[in-house]
Amino acid sequence: MERTIKKIIFAARNTVACTSEKANIDPPANGALVETRYSCISAGTELAKLTGKQSFPYPAGIGNRAIGRVIAAGSACSRVKSGDLVFAHAAHASVAATDGLVVRLPDELDQPETALIGMASVAMTGVRVARPEIGDRAVVLGAGPVGQLAAQLLALDGARVIMIDPVKERLGVARRCGILHVIDSSEGDAAERVLDLTDGEGAEHILDCTGLQSVIVSAPPMARKGGQIVLVGSPRGEYQTDVTDFLNAFHLDRAHGDLTLRGAHEWKIPIYPVAGLKHSQERNVQTIVQLICEKRLKLSPLLSKTFSPDDAQAAYDALAQSPSAILGAVFDWSGISGSV
Repeated sequence: MERTIKKIIFAARNTVACTSEKANIDPPANGALVETRYSCISAGTELAKLTGKQSFPYPAGIGNRAIGRVIAAGSACSRVKSGDLVFAHAAHASVAATDGLVVRLPDELDQPETALIGMASVAMTGVRVARPEIGDRAVVLGAGPVGQLAAQLLALDGARVIMIDPVKERLGVARRCGILHVIDSSEGDAAERVLDLTDGEGAEHILDCTGLQSVIVSAPPMARKGGQIVLVGSPRGEYQTDVTDFLNAFHLDRAHGDLTLRGAHEWKIPIYPVAGLKHSQERNVQTIVQLICEKRLKLSPLLSKTFSPDDAQAAYDALAQSPSAILGAVFDWSGISGSV
């Protein structure tokens, strides 16, 4: 069926466009055709691709976290049906054909902030990898959307959470979401303050949600001996430093040493359930949805700005130029339909 489809593309480095074209588009056999309501801007990944820090095949579409209504399910897809509200691995587009993750949502979640489920899924992977136990201490580095959600999920797991970030406003959001201990890293030595809050021992779990190498290499002094550092954010670009002390934190049996470094990239977890494996991205999203509906996981305080797709260039410029001013950002497609 031919439809007029709007979509956001990265036309060239630092150049964004919202295009419109007519195309015949059908659902993949194992997926669905989705009319987008809201799509989440994954600022770290998308800005890295837009600015050239991460390889990207310009010109091309971008985005993979959206909510919308199913127009049609594929012939081999029984998970969803026409009319269902879904979270989907779908691009920034008015209509998207996806053979990635598609998870049915209750109609009450037809709200802009629900697009942030994608960020919660990233955070959930970090928590799954860390495997905290009740009473453990956990430090979250970075109070962006992923860090905020990781902190909430760790607290729900019974961990004593400490959030660290240099932006006071983001730390205020964390407090409003129930995080009791926050540290402004622009005000003195954050590691010393972590030790003060942990009786000098350090935390069992350090989750880096920044992807900044300078932050990651500063993490070991915050960790308890035998603890772990979990990379939730993806490091990008070049960073030069002497890593000897950082490596010795993992190699040597010393105070704040004998550490473990773990990767928690979301795609290490299968999209749908696999026999013999407990977790999948589908299960993570279903768990997140349950927590939202139970009002135990808070998304609304994390949504700073909703943009029109027509203002896509301005949206990415704002995220690049004033990153501390915008926490969560979403494109609103609700007034745009993929017309026949």
